[in-house]
Amino acid sequence: MSFDKMLRDMVRDEVQRAVAPLQASLANLEAQTAVVSRLAAAFGGGVVRRGPGRPPKALALVGGGKRGGGRRPRGEKRACALVGCKNPARSKGYCAAHYQKYRNLSKTGRLPADWVADAAPHSVKNIKLPRGRAGAKALAESRK
Repeated sequence: MSFDKMLRDMVRDEVQRAVAPLQASLANLEAQTAVVSRLAAAFGGGVVRRGPGRPPKALALVGGGKRGGGRRPRGEKRACALVGCKNPARSKGYCAAHYQKYRNLSKTGRLPADWVADAAPHSVKNIKLPRGRAGAKALAESRK
């Protein structure tokens, strides 16, 4: 046996030893993908990858167990929850400006009872917040 052949065999064995756990993990992953595909077929949906080049862990069942709740179709617009606001809703049923007001009111503990998440369009009465010293005083009193 030549030195060259002996060196090649030694490198090949070392590489196989290093790659063996990776090969076992890939085989396990392929088996799990097959199980997910069979489950999806059993529940009447297909398996969809959530983007090009995503790993198999990003598989999702189509048609069952939606997490998004009441999502509207993409083209459908919804009006802001505040009475008289003409802007479209962006988040939690409010337009961008009123959502910021909602966030600030909830952060400071001053959120009125009718200001709820995902409120129906034009169902919430607007409130006028005090400005300047009166606003600072009201905020300080609300935090006590």
